[in-house]
Amino acid sequence: MKKSLIALAALAATTAFAQSSVTISGQIDAGITSVEAGSGATKSTQTTMNTGIHGASRMRFIGTEDMGGGNKANFWLEMQPNLQTGSVAADLFNRGAWVGLQGGWGELRLGRQGTNTIGAICTIDQHGCYSGFYGGGILFSGQAGPGATGGGWMLANPTRGGTQAPSTANNAQYGAAGALAATAGIDGTRYVRAIRYSLPAFVTGLSVNATMAYGTVASATAAAAGNSSGLDITYAAGPLAVVFATQKAEATAGANQTGELTTLGATYNLGVAKLGAGVQQEKASGTGVAFTKGESFALTATIPLGAFTPYVKMGEHKYSGGTLGAVTNAKMSNVGVRYAMSKRTFVYADYVSNGAVMTSATASSKSQASLGINHSF
Repeated sequence: MKKSLIALAALAATTAFAQSSVTISGQIDAGITSVEAGSGATKSTQTTMNTGIHGASRMRFIGTEDMGGGNKANFWLEMQPNLQTGSVAADLFNRGAWVGLQGGWGELRLGRQGTNTIGAICTIDQHGCYSGFYGGGILFSGQAGPGATGGGWMLANPTRGGTQAPSTANNAQYGAAGALAATAGIDGTRYVRAIRYSLPAFVTGLSVNATMAYGTVASATAAAAGNSSGLDITYAAGPLAVVFATQKAEATAGANQTGELTTLGATYNLGVAKLGAGVQQEKASGTGVAFTKGESFALTATIPLGAFTPYVKMGEHKYSGGTLGAVTNAKMSNVGVRYAMSKRTFVYADYVSNGAVMTSATASSKSQASLGINHSF
C-alpha cells in the first residue's frame, strides 16, 4: 500500500510538472557609441562602451500552467541587466511583471506591462523599436523631455501636455522637469497597476487588446486619480499589416492636465524590401500645458540581402499651442545594417541624427554612431 501511494505521488508530481513550465529567455546587447550632444558652448562628443544600443538588454522568466479545458495560467517577470556595470535597473522587473489567465474566452493580465501604443509603434519600426538613440528606434529615440530641450519622436504614453511627462529612474529620456507622479497609472513606456484583456482570435490575423491602468491617490473626482486607458487593434494578412492604437491619460490628483494619444500605421512586404509608415497625434488640455498638440510621422524600410539587412528610418515630430507655441523638435534620420552571424546573434552598425533646430543649448543628443553585438537566448 505504501509503495502504491509513493508511486501515485510520483506520477502526480510528474503529471503536474509536465503541465507546468518556466522558461528563461532574453537578449544581451552591447557595443561602442560615439554621441554628439548639446550645441554652442555646451557641445560635446563622448565615446564609450555602452549597453542596450539595439534595445535594452533583458532577462525574462515566463511561466505557464496548463489547467485543462483549454485554460492556462501565465506569468511574466522581466529585468534589465546593465553590461557596463553588471547592475540591474532600480526597479528589478521594470521591463514587465504580470500574472494572468488565458482560454478560449481570451486572455486577462494584471500588472506592469507595455502600453497599447508601444506594440503599434514597434510594428511600424520593424525592429521592435531597436536602433537609433540608445535603442529607441522611432519610439522616443532617447531625446529629452517635451519642450525647448527637444522631446520624443514617437511616444508610448501621453505626456499630458509635457507638464506631467512620464518619468521614472528607468525612463530618463523624459527628463526630471514636470515628471509624472509615481501615483499615476503610467510611466515612460509601460502601464502600471494595469488590467489588460485580449479578445480571442476569432478572425485570422486580427488582434484586439484593451487596458485600464489605475492611479492610487483618492480624489473627489474619479478622473483626478491619474488613471489611463487604451485600445489597440492589429490586422495582418499576407504581406500587409495594419495597426491602430489609442490611449487616454486622465488628470492626476492636484493637477488638471489630461492627454490623448492616437497612432495609425502599416507595413507591407514587397519581397525585395519591407516598407513601414505611421502617424501619431497627441492632444493635451489643462492649465499651463506646454503644448496642446504634438504630431509625428515615421517612414521605415528594411532590405534583406542574405545575412545582411540594411535599414533606413526617417521622420519628424513637432509641437503646437500651449506655452511652447510652434516647435519642430525632431527631424530624425536613422540608417544602419545588421549582419546575422547565426539565428540568435547579429552584429550591427548604426547612425542616427536629429536635424531639428533646438531652441535651447542643453545636452540633447544630436547624433550617435554605434557598433555592437546582440545575442538572444
